[in-house]
Amino acid sequence: MSILTQQCSAVILAGGQSKRMGSCKALLEVDGQSILSRLCRELSRFEPIFLSINQPLPTLFPSFELVQDIFDDCGPLAGIHAALSKTQKEALFCVSCDLPCFSSELISFLTEQLCEQIDVLICQDHTGKIHPLCGIYRKRILPQLEQSLCSHQYKVMDFVQKTNYAVAKLPEDFSDNILFNMNTPEDYRLAKKLSSQK
Repeated sequence: MSILTQQCSAVILAGGQSKRMGSCKALLEVDGQSILSRLCRELSRFEPIFLSINQPLPTLFPSFELVQDIFDDCGPLAGIHAALSKTQKEALFCVSCDLPCFSSELISFLTEQLCEQIDVLICQDHTGKIHPLCGIYRKRILPQLEQSLCSHQYKVMDFVQKTNYAVAKLPEDFSDNILFNMNTPEDYRLAKKLSSQK
């Protein structure tokens, strides 16, 4: 049985330092709007939408509920932990803030794939690359997640592999661009090019 979006909240992970990009990736504009604003629109079926940040943003986003890491400087796994700790829903739809081509179509696909036995469901593109920061995490993994963070084990995929997880391969009619993530100025230029080709 698939999970309903009403049983999920969402989190956008925007707590990274963006060292390679040189500026906050979430606030970069593609097609005349920030990536953060675009993600908010695509995730609008979820309530609430958490925004995981570790420093104030220069722009206010009232649509989000801000959440800060409980475990400081521990990477995106700590952001997932903080949002799971705060949500009252049974699961959390997770995306990173650097997905300029993310689409709500992916939400429908993943929620349909998640069955009761699966604790974590993450994406795999057509090249075989796994994307652990785009997926669904159930709240029941919270004690296990906290144990990993307390043990200084911060790699997301290492943690995921300790859970009852599954990998959802993108359907053939989905482009890998939906999971394209930006880390460098070159990636940003490519994101704008991809957007103009839609």
